[in-house]
Amino acid sequence: MSTDNKFHIEKSISVGHIITTLVLLIGGIQYLSNFDKRIAAAEQDIEFLQQQRIEDARRIEKRLDSIDEKLDRILQGNK
Repeated sequence: MSTDNKFHIEKSISVGHIITTLVLLIGGIQYLSNFDKRIAAAEQDIEFLQQQRIEDARRIEKRLDSIDEKLDRILQGNK
């Protein structure tokens, strides 16, 4: 029977592993920070578009009212 182990696990931590872990953590934090900024920008865009839709609906309603009034005057003039 051989006492030669095929598996060997080191219990030490290398500097390369520590640096790699730190770089990954910093990258993850930056990614999440940028993600929050993009979400905030998207929320602002949505609010702006909603306000635009409200203003457009008001303008369309005014134009339709104006067309309706003109049509009523035309129809009353033909009587």
